[in-house]
Amino acid sequence: MKYLLLFFLLFSLTVTAQVNEKELKENMAKLDSTTAQLNESISKSMHRMDSINMERTNEQMARNLNSFMAARKEQENKQLKQMYWRLSFGVLMLIVLIVGWIRKKKRTTDIKA
Repeated sequence: MKYLLLFFLLFSLTVTAQVNEKELKENMAKLDSTTAQLNESISKSMHRMDSINMERTNEQMARNLNSFMAARKEQENKQLKQMYWRLSFGVLMLIVLIVGWIRKKKRTTDIKA
């Protein structure tokens, strides 16, 4: 009796262990479709991450450009101010030169007269 029970148990294991080809094909098809869906999902998430990273990069580049432009504007204003100081100093020296020439000319005309 024990041997018969053991024989039926082993026989039932081997019978259920055999896979039908139709089931195998269906399982492979399910596995392929699941793999395709998983790959598509991964691709979409990678695309979203790339878009987010690109947006962050663009924002950072815009901030950097704005700060660079502000620094450049400040430097231009400083250079413009220095140019006006030099120009005004040059005009002042020109006035001093003209006044000196007039005095010298006046002195030479006073000496001759």
